Amino acid sequence: MSFIIDQNRCVKCAYCEFLCPFGAVKHTVENRTDIFTIDETLCRSCGLCAAYCTNACISPAPGVKIRKKVYIDENACIGCSLCQRACRFGAISGVLKEKFRIDADRCIKCGLCAEKCRKNAVVTEYED
Repeated sequence: MSFIIDQNRCVKCAYCEFLCPFGAVKHTVENRTDIFTIDETLCRSCGLCAAYCTNACISPAPGVKIRKKVYIDENACIGCSLCQRACRFGAISGVLKEKFRIDADRCIKCGLCAEKCRKNAVVTEYED
């Protein structure tokens, strides 16, 4: 599982749906009631929805590891640019065949860059 929306606390503002860059938040109507859910197959567990929920009704599902920090190990990076090309948010900079870097202010910690890196140079630290 990824994140869970507490339907009893949700005020149906749809900000989570608007904010999710992966289209994981789904809106349906059941018995004339708006229901917002998170599609596990699309969720990257970046936590944007939870961080910006105006009513604090989105939380990680039990067992979900939350990424605290993502960075590139300069000793392992070969400058191939796969991580940079995978990043949808312009958080990775560098020049081909040189070391790449992640801008922590732009990174949403979705893990796409880590999945594409063939040298395991993208390091992810998780919250305890």
